Amino acid sequence: MPLHVSESSGTKVYNLSAGKTLPEWLSSKKKKSLRQDEEYRGRIELIQDLDFPTTAQGLKFSRDGNFIAAVGNYPPQVKVYELSELSMKFNRYLDCDCVAFDILSDDFSKLVFLHADRTVEFHAKFGAYHKTRVPKAGRDMLLVPNTTDLVIGGSSSLLYRLNLEQGRFLAPFETSLPAVNSLVHSPELGLLLAGCEHGLD
Repeated sequence: MPLHVSESSGTKVYNLSAGKTLPEWLSSKKKKSLRQDEEYRGRIELIQDLDFPTTAQGLKFSRDGNFIAAVGNYPPQVKVYELSELSMKFNRYLDCDCVAFDILSDDFSKLVFLHADRTVEFHAKFGAYHKTRVPKAGRDMLLVPNTTDLVIGGSSSLLYRLNLEQGRFLAPFETSLPAVNSLVHSPELGLLLAGCEHGLD
């Protein structure tokens, strides 16, 4: 089904709520048979309550593809959504603004947050369970799965490595950058890219 589009003062407005909806009393067998229907397959489904009071900082999909985790500020919070239900699973408030975060498990059960107050906070399904502090303010963070290193870049030339298997910091990587703004890992090549305002290292 094509989206309903109207134009006002040169601005296109897409009406996402226009069109047919499925009745709740429809049996699951009938819903499965609708997979063959071209109009049904082209529909758009919206996730309920996917918003934040002021700003959203980041959004990540779980590795199993069933959940979305999102962080926002004012107040700092994390929300996890279940895609099969198109609704929020839980909302949890954080102690400090979140700079970066990652999902450590295949589902949503293990999360890690890099906060503006230089702390790294670990969460499980039941809530926060551990905090540690990094020497310099962090700007980005990522997990290198094959080494279980949580790499943190920030306002120095060093990349701090917290090994999650050993539970301790390892010797940091040195870069030629004045500060690290962004980190990317290539699992195929085993490379870690660090970016700053001047380029890559």
